[in-house]
Amino acid sequence: MSRQIDQCELQARVTPGSEAWSTVTGLSDAEWTGFAPAGCGVDQGRVIALPADASAELLDADAPDRMWRLVDGAGEALFEFLGYVDDRRPRKRGYIILGISTTPELLGSWSELQPAAT
Repeated sequence: MSRQIDQCELQARVTPGSEAWSTVTGLSDAEWTGFAPAGCGVDQGRVIALPADASAELLDADAPDRMWRLVDGAGEALFEFLGYVDDRRPRKRGYIILGISTTPELLGSWSELQPAAT
């Protein structure tokens, strides 16, 4: 299963245990690649997206896992997950990878690229 959204905002919970979210950067062409097979190096898939600000301080590949969420233009949360900035780069120049460490919570409206296997 893979889902995408054209435009959204990436936010992070900077202080563990806090309910406050900080904006990291705008994202375009964001895709959640779905659940990854065992042994591929990513537990629960990944988000690949083009950031508006690739130099954002919170996009540090050496930082520990943190809570992330994607928010649409109306401020509605679409997707929340515990994850990390993956230091591998996708084939698309300028894109970032966010690895997902736990089962993500899908919220809001995503368009499905391919149907889930039944």
